Amino acid sequence: MKLCFETALQRTELLAPTVQRAIKNIGKYNICVAEIDPKYMGGSDLCKYYDIPEHRGANCVIVEGIRGQTKTFAACLVPVSCERIDFNGIVRKYLNARRVSLAPLDIVLRETGMEYGSITALGLPKSWKILIDPTLLPLERIVLGSGLQKSKLSLPGKALLHLPHSHVLEGLCKERQLNCKNNSDLFPPEEGD
Repeated sequence: MKLCFETALQRTELLAPTVQRAIKNIGKYNICVAEIDPKYMGGSDLCKYYDIPEHRGANCVIVEGIRGQTKTFAACLVPVSCERIDFNGIVRKYLNARRVSLAPLDIVLRETGMEYGSITALGLPKSWKILIDPTLLPLERIVLGSGLQKSKLSLPGKALLHLPHSHVLEGLCKERQLNCKNNSDLFPPEEGD
């Protein structure tokens, strides 16, 4: 099964409102959206069902760093192939937190206006940091959440650097070894290609 990507702003019914606004703000990139079967919205399930190499899919995990009374929220954006996110080392140090844990789901859903299982790095509250694993940046296209369970976005990895409060963190994740297939026909060509 293959995904059929279209220009995101031409299919706004497939985008959470906060994601739609974020796409307008970084409009110089060809950001696309595809409808999916929500049964396969999880990173690994999506990659297997739609034949997407796991290193080209991205998971977004929202964490809460706590130091005293101060709470800092951050999105950790890593490849689906990531075996483990270094919450207690790299993320904790970067957030200057005493401890880091998954952010409470009710807060994440309320503050993002997104659906469970499709939280994405686009359209997050302005005060939240976006921590990006560097392996995503050189990829021509990556697949990540749209804010809605029924769809996924496709965008160039370099577009992530133009999200507010985005920071590249070496060592954010440890990847497992993969057998990657060449799947260049999965994504639409860049405008001008």
